[in-house]
Amino acid sequence: MQKKKPLILLLCLTISIRLLAGGPDSTQQSSSKKPMEAPEVGLGVGIMSYFGNVGASKSSGVGSFTDIRPAYHLNIEERLGKLIAIGLNVSMGHLSGNDHSPTDNLNFETKVTQGELNLILPFDNGLIMKRGASIVPYLSVGIGYMTFQPFGDLKDANGNTYYYWSDGSIRNLPDGTAGAKRLNRDYTYETQLAGAQSALTIPIGFGFKLNFTDHLSARLNAFYDLTMTNKIDNVNTGKNDAYLYTSVSIHYQFGKNPDEMETPEEHDKWKNIFTDADSDGDGVKDADDVCPGTPKGVKVDARGCPLDSDGDGVPDYLDKEPNTPKGNVVDEHGVSIDYKAIAEKAHNEAKRDSLANAMQDWLDAHPGRTVMDYMDAQEKLHHNAGGGNGAVVKTPTSKIPSDFSSVDKNNDGYISVAELNQAIDDFFSGSSDLTVDKINKLIDFFFEQ
Repeated sequence: MQKKKPLILLLCLTISIRLLAGGPDSTQQSSSKKPMEAPEVGLGVGIMSYFGNVGASKSSGVGSFTDIRPAYHLNIEERLGKLIAIGLNVSMGHLSGNDHSPTDNLNFETKVTQGELNLILPFDNGLIMKRGASIVPYLSVGIGYMTFQPFGDLKDANGNTYYYWSDGSIRNLPDGTAGAKRLNRDYTYETQLAGAQSALTIPIGFGFKLNFTDHLSARLNAFYDLTMTNKIDNVNTGKNDAYLYTSVSIHYQFGKNPDEMETPEEHDKWKNIFTDADSDGDGVKDADDVCPGTPKGVKVDARGCPLDSDGDGVPDYLDKEPNTPKGNVVDEHGVSIDYKAIAEKAHNEAKRDSLANAMQDWLDAHPGRTVMDYMDAQEKLHHNAGGGNGAVVKTPTSKIPSDFSSVDKNNDGYISVAELNQAIDDFFSGSSDLTVDKINKLIDFFFEQ
């Protein structure tokens, strides 16, 4: 039970930090606040490399890879916000060191179990990288607690003690003893060198997170652990021991919602989280401004958005109809859309197009004739021949609008080709009060009458 207490304390510390950060286990949150990301669980394997008093001697012929030992770990991590995450890591493995030289013949292998709480600084924090990047570097630092027990390879499989002779050989009797037999080390660490011990550690890490999907990712990690002991190798002299743990791991994130990934707007707001910056000068800090870039002098609400008094979706400073009735559909200027007027305009345009098509058809059927010939022909269609003297009885089908009454020079209720031509000539000479729009309507009326 005594050995389990430090791990229980680390777990309690993790839960406490999570509660203080306002996680799902804390008291009620504001309904408008996004929930914290769900925890992420990872499982990994790697190798441990020992650094201490016992090491591979250059003159011994012992390779540097001899002291590498496998290890594995379980990790639980949770993002507390944009900037930081916390991780609880439990690892198990072995540390080993060997010296074989004329002056030093030491060896050990120590089983290590360690629990640690890490503070992680991911680079996808909105300041360096955007959230959701495929490859995310990170740094970490923490505090850990390790238990260990060193063993040595002092005897062979038959129980013969190793004696290192000055000639570099290993024998079953002390150096110089007659009849001594040569032995070969079996690298089985069978002899307990000391009892179970414990120490604090400071793990310093660096790695890369590789995001495959919204839930699945991998990690490439390297942790350099500074231990508060120099007894891992059973040599209680010199500086404290240390070791390097490099690993690869697979992680799964529970309940992550892709919709909660950071948008460009959130990225810009988070960039100013530690400042009182108000880029658009509307009185609302950038970190809280839902509508950045508001023009100078425009009144805004508590969210930093321009006021929209009539609620038509067009802010007051752009609204050309400030008191639009509720429910009206408006254009980009905030003006109610008159669908009846739109329909009438479309009808008139269609009628005008049909008249233009009719004129073009007549011209195509009468090569060499002009537009004036067509208009003259249309005028004749609106007259009926009567009387033996060739008099013409006019039968207008439409009443002349008041805007065009001045064009009817002879007040006969009909606009003739001559009168139309005169009105157009007066327009171009500047002696007419008709506008371009009225001239077009006059021409339309001429064909309709």
